[in-house]
Amino acid sequence: MAGLKNPDGEKVAGMAYGCPVACEYCVVTNVESRSELWREDDGAPSINKAVTIVNPPLDRANLETLNRFYSMSPELFRGDVVGFCANSDPFWPRHRRELEHFLTKIAPETKIVTCVTKWNVPDRMLDRLAKVPNFRLVVSITGLDEIEGTSTEDRLSVLERAKERGIETYPLIHPYIAGMSDLSFLPRLKKIGYGQVDVKGLRYDPSMDSWMPPEVAAQYRQYGNDETLIDDGWRDALVAAGLELQGLKKWYMEEMGDNGPHLSPEDAAERVARVLEMVHITSSDSDQAVIAAAVERRL
Repeated sequence: MAGLKNPDGEKVAGMAYGCPVACEYCVVTNVESRSELWREDDGAPSINKAVTIVNPPLDRANLETLNRFYSMSPELFRGDVVGFCANSDPFWPRHRRELEHFLTKIAPETKIVTCVTKWNVPDRMLDRLAKVPNFRLVVSITGLDEIEGTSTEDRLSVLERAKERGIETYPLIHPYIAGMSDLSFLPRLKKIGYGQVDVKGLRYDPSMDSWMPPEVAAQYRQYGNDETLIDDGWRDALVAAGLELQGLKKWYMEEMGDNGPHLSPEDAAERVARVLEMVHITSSDSDQAVIAAAVERRL
């Protein structure tokens, strides 16, 4: 299980618990410029241009961080699009109490709530999610079974079982690694009933050379650790499978529709300012762009 280390080599207590999927390319643990965001506080919320994310503390023995999670006022997130758990997999049983708090207390305040997962979500959890009317599920399916702790078959199963329960669900190929991602699952997505998918790139880090073929690493090295999506034919593969490319942010906006609550510009700005006092900004865009998007979501 991957763990995050301080510069002196000592693991941060919370992140030592890592994530059960343990992806070799994980930006939280394996990309130096990104992992810096999590070193001081693995349980802080995070925010980007699409969502605000509530993160459960990974070190359950840290009562201060755990209490802070439960004491956050749900009304802070009123009118927003809110995710659960960017620092691990949201459906890891370790987080089940925090996930239930999220679904029970925070979800009713929001336009939509969401989880992004690679986990083989059990039927009983899917049954629970189906009862939350504004819940939206994103399944990250990459064709990278050799460097992830879950399988493509398991994620296809989640996508199929979620659709059977009427859960609005979206497939996300994140990351797509040119020369490594196996997209042979695309026709299955179409057969199950999905017509759209998003594709995102990789943040390369030199530590990835330990598992990445040299010819693949050479493609990414020139870009540093900027998220890079190399077009090596994946667009043609989408077309051949009858799938349309659509960004995840656009999907969230479509799913949000005219859902309330709708805040005034002044109320939205005030709540966003309060949230910003405790969050990591994890977007590659400017802080001002993230703030503007967060206010706009709440209107």
